[in-house]
Amino acid sequence: MVRTLVLVRHGKAEKAPDGSSDLYRELTPDGRHALEIAYPRTFSLLEDYDDVNVWSSPAIRVMQTAQVIANVLGVDGIEVDQTLYDQNVDAILAQISTTSEETVVIVGHVPSLDAIASHLLGREIRLGKGAALAIELSQPLVPAEGEVPSTAAAPASLLWFVDGPKPSVWGSLVSIEGEVTASAGELAASAERFFNNPDDADALCDFRMAVRRLRSLVSFLSPWESKKQAERADKVLRNLLDATARLRGIDIFSQTVDDLVESGELGENSLLPVACAHERKLERSSFMELVRKKGLAKRVDALVEELSGFRWKKSVLARGLNEGDLKSRFDEELDTLDQALFGLDLSSANAVYDARRDAKELHYVANRLGVVLGDERAQMSEYMDEIQRDLGALCNARTNATLADEFRHSPRFRGVRADLGVAGRDQSEVVSAIVSGMKRREASEEASEPDQAAPAETGEPEEAAPQDAVPEDAPKTTAD
Repeated sequence: MVRTLVLVRHGKAEKAPDGSSDLYRELTPDGRHALEIAYPRTFSLLEDYDDVNVWSSPAIRVMQTAQVIANVLGVDGIEVDQTLYDQNVDAILAQISTTSEETVVIVGHVPSLDAIASHLLGREIRLGKGAALAIELSQPLVPAEGEVPSTAAAPASLLWFVDGPKPSVWGSLVSIEGEVTASAGELAASAERFFNNPDDADALCDFRMAVRRLRSLVSFLSPWESKKQAERADKVLRNLLDATARLRGIDIFSQTVDDLVESGELGENSLLPVACAHERKLERSSFMELVRKKGLAKRVDALVEELSGFRWKKSVLARGLNEGDLKSRFDEELDTLDQALFGLDLSSANAVYDARRDAKELHYVANRLGVVLGDERAQMSEYMDEIQRDLGALCNARTNATLADEFRHSPRFRGVRADLGVAGRDQSEVVSAIVSGMKRREASEEASEPDQAAPAETGEPEEAAPQDAVPEDAPKTTAD
């Protein structure tokens, strides 16, 4: 006979699309997540009971709820019963009366669950979504003269009642996990494209942008994610950026040289483009050897797989993540960037590079997490993108000037040193022009209200780290 009866209402479910059956409504992602977080604690209250059986309505949302319970309790099978969907209270009570199972968990719908609980306990009961109520039956529900009594309550007592979890506090987690998974998937796709064709400069650019996007998310979420996961992800992503920085720098310089040839600054018979192509080939070979030795492709795959099961801190899993906390962190990062931009030393390659990197990271975060940060902060993505583009042009010109000077001292560029001098002087002039223009604009904006930022262009270019800048997380020094 049933001695312990647990009544559970299904969790938060999506609305049925027009014309579709109510049976096929599923749990919402945050509704399911809430149950997966809350039910281990709720059903630990049954740990002293053996022979637990789970009954479920055939509705998809109910079966999904029942499966979460079965997973928690270690129950292999779920008994699906049409009676629970039909909500025939007398028929359900009759089944409870005749079963030999000692502990039954019934997952179903209201109003039938409310009616059963109220009937057995002799007082009005209302079950919210995901709520669970345990009743102890002191004797079987024996029908009188072959019929189930509909008014007289059977001797029963309430063991415990746990209200349903609130999906809203885990809604942010579900949204963020989806964005991290999508970003990791983009990294996997771009890595495959680039590793299969390292001669493709566009593939390298896309790969580095995918790395930066994912790294920006992982870094932004670091206060709430597993420390080990954050450290591993940051290490792999930083190594990927460091390993491809010089190759990307050569690509940017090569494009600049091509532009100088097209504009007539360099003769159309200049051998500098050929020398740059040869230098890239050497650097590409070195990079691919690094890929082989350090197993970078496998590291990317492992990271993507790990982030597909994003690990939150235990405290976050217990209480969820408030959107206000996310917004506060974004505002703090934005305030830090604003302070760095105010009076930015444009003569310092490191200061400009750091400001550009931080603006780009906020651009990616605002773009990816706009659904939880809100429209106002999501719109900051365009503003951040405009800032990083302006600073990026300065970073790239400085990197080009530095590479031109470096190549002039390389024996591999012996026959094109004059052309390198032209390229170096051109890029130095570009640096001076950009710095002067930015200073004039800053002075103009201080004297009047700034115009509204224009929408950013799509497909932002990716820059290489300036040659006098060291990796992002190391102390800054100026190279010789």
